[in-house]
Amino acid sequence: MSATRFERMLVTGARCIADGEVLFVGFHWPMLMARIARRLHAPNIVIVYENGIVEDRLTPTFPTSPCDLVAAEGATVCAGSLDALYMWLGSGRVQMTVLEAPIVDRYGNVNTTAVGPYSKPKVRLPGSGGGTELSSLGRNLTLVNASSSKRSYPERVDYVTSPGYLGGAEERARLGYKPGTGPRTLVNPLGLCKFDERGEMYLAALHPDIAPEEAKASFGWPIRIEGGYEVLPAPAADELKVVREELAHAKERYYLLPEA
Repeated sequence: MSATRFERMLVTGARCIADGEVLFVGFHWPMLMARIARRLHAPNIVIVYENGIVEDRLTPTFPTSPCDLVAAEGATVCAGSLDALYMWLGSGRVQMTVLEAPIVDRYGNVNTTAVGPYSKPKVRLPGSGGGTELSSLGRNLTLVNASSSKRSYPERVDYVTSPGYLGGAEERARLGYKPGTGPRTLVNPLGLCKFDERGEMYLAALHPDIAPEEAKASFGWPIRIEGGYEVLPAPAADELKVVREELAHAKERYYLLPEA
């Protein structure tokens, strides 16, 4: 059976992680991508979670969240959230930050707070968790969105929970965010997006069965795609085997998985 788009997304995200890096990993699919990367090609990564756990090896059980203490089994534990967010993330001791971005706009701003007006939203979302700090302080920020629906990519989010480049890279710099922060990459079932010098997202690479027209139609603005865009390699058999094992593990741990 060939890989689904969701499985290809997980492999693509895992491939972005280099062995030996210190990662700050947010809730949900970023946790799964990091675990897949550790099993496939990056056994020496160090994963920092917002509750203060520092995971320096493969844990026997897949955590359900960054606050699930099974992540601490056989791993190192630091003092708490403040140490994780400021002594690790804020001080620049982290080489890569991975954050879920279920609603993300043209400039990489993420909404996990409210769809519609904040005071009377159509949908009230769960909020930031540590997402605001990850997007504000994290270096080499990679966003993960498991959807290819246009409503997940509005031109402008209704509420900025986790700041990307706000109205553009100049605005982020003017407001005093540290150089080297801000989103670099977005991984989704279509492929990879990057951010240009103005802080605007563009399509950089597509999975093999994705046509440029289909990819562009998934965004709420006329997203750019260069003529020489990259076609990403399909998952190898060993990669797909690990992904499916970890998805089965995630399902056992009460994760709700996409159908495809």
